Amino acid sequence: MINNRPALARYLVAALIPGLAIALAKVIPGRADPSHFSLFFIAVMLTSWYGGLGAGLLATVLSALSLEYFFISKYYITLDWHSLLRLAVFTSIAALTSYLTNARKRAEQALREAHDELDHRVQERTAELAQANDNLRGEIAERKKAETELWRLQLELGRVERLATLGRMAGTIAHDLGTPLNSVLGYTQLLAQENLTERARRRLSIIETQINRMGDIIQNYLSQTRGTAPKDSVMINDLVRDTLTLLQPVFHERGIEVRSQFSDAAPVIYGNSDSIQRVLINLLDNAMYACEKSGAIQITTKPCSAPPKPDGILIEVADTGTGIAPEILPKIFDLFVTTKPPGRGTGLGLVICQEIIRAHGGAIAVESSLGKGTIVTIYLPVDARRPAASDAEDNHERAHSDCG
Repeated sequence: MINNRPALARYLVAALIPGLAIALAKVIPGRADPSHFSLFFIAVMLTSWYGGLGAGLLATVLSALSLEYFFISKYYITLDWHSLLRLAVFTSIAALTSYLTNARKRAEQALREAHDELDHRVQERTAELAQANDNLRGEIAERKKAETELWRLQLELGRVERLATLGRMAGTIAHDLGTPLNSVLGYTQLLAQENLTERARRRLSIIETQINRMGDIIQNYLSQTRGTAPKDSVMINDLVRDTLTLLQPVFHERGIEVRSQFSDAAPVIYGNSDSIQRVLINLLDNAMYACEKSGAIQITTKPCSAPPKPDGILIEVADTGTGIAPEILPKIFDLFVTTKPPGRGTGLGLVICQEIIRAHGGAIAVESSLGKGTIVTIYLPVDARRPAASDAEDNHERAHSDCG
């Protein structure tokens, strides 16, 4: 703006420009412009443009006097109507130039202010959009989290429904088998009173022991339908050895080689030994079925310390059997899903195994390849009274293809 320029500079220009016009008029021949009016006209315009109305009026007076003194009256000043007319023309030019200059300056200033205001509003709107975008991202993340939680709850609901069905079935079967087993046990005890050979008595004792074991299993299933099975300290290595000894006649009959490898550092866990043994028997039975009349089974125990899981033990049952079909593997823990032919499998074995392991705060996982065999890995925490890591709740475990 003109007012931002120093007053001294504006009025100094008002004095210098008419002087420059005089100098140019002395140089330009008189015949080119006898009155030299155009030069002083331009001087007044330039001064008014640069210095404003005050400087323009000063340049007007100086120009009118200079024009009259140097070029019209020749070294004296005459105040006639011609002089006054020239003065009026110069004054009008100064006023008009100053007005137009100020108007243009004000328009430029208004344009700059409008541009700054627009930039400010654009920045504010951009910040609002960025905030809205961040809020939208947060809402999307919350929605995805809610959808994930809903999916987990749906899976958990399916598992609870499956457990309820399994509990009703187990209760019914256990109740229905209790009476005939008691009868068989009674007749076995009566036979023990007969005059039998020592060999027959030993075999009868084995039968009575297994009948009592079946009764314990039934009572355990009934207790599980009503609540949690009792737990105590369990030596996994000893439990695995007892299980292999129990199944040794079956291994021998089917010609299956069984190898075992026990870690001396295997910890003692807190759980229900009967339940864990049922899991081992089921997995070994599945492995035997997969191996048919030949093959090998390897069972291994080793300590596990892999945060965030609590310290525990890993039990690995590997076989060289037929393996598992990829389309069956994801559904192998569902009720009534089995790879065995009708009459050989019910589709309940691995379901029960999974729930027993989960009840101990552990997890069960499977790796399997068709024609190469299957590896089932069980993780059990040292203290099952504490919940295991969330991995134990993951429904992505994979199970043995030849389960019952």
